[in-house]
Formats: sequence, structure tokens, C-alpha cells
Amino acid sequence: MDFTQGFAAGMWNPLWEDFYCDWRTIWFNDRTEPPSWVLGDAVIAAGAKGILFRSRLSPSGTNLVRYVDELATSDNLEVHDPSGSLPHNQSSWK
Repeated sequence: MDFTQGFAAGMWNPLWEDFYCDWRTIWFNDRTEPPSWVLGDAVIAAGAKGILFRSRLSPSGTNLVRYVDELATSDNLEVHDPSGSLPHNQSSWK
């Protein structure tokens, strides 16, 4: 599911407006299930295997959440990293 353009009324369920909620505060302080978790369940129920969304830490960046339990052996994921900024192996993380 592609959410890189963010929330647009009429296009997305109103709950998507809370996608970027502070889930830690909601879960640990308020003791309620964060909207982002509910959205994740809805995405899986719709048959999607992940959510693509813009990064909050890097405005030009994009994040991908994959629901690995939903992947089949026939699924294929290829990395698109034209700038070469992603790690190439374990030593790249250092």
C-alpha cells in the first residue's frame, strides 16, 4: 500500500490521518491501541504485504514496513537504491 503522499480526505479512511501518531505515548501512557496498529491490521486484511510511507526523520526519505508473515515463497522484493546509501553487508552498518 502506497501512503507516500500522506492523508487526503475522501481518498483515505479518516483513521489514516493519525498514521504518524506517537504510538509509544498512546500505548505506554494511555494504555490504548494506537491508530497505526489498527491501520496495519487493516492493510493486512486488505491483502497488502506492507506500507510505503515518507520518513518523518528524513523528509526526502521513504520507509517501507513489510509484514513478513504475509509473504509467500513466490514473492520477490528488489531493493531500489540509486544513491547507494543503503548498507551492502553487515560491515556497512558500522
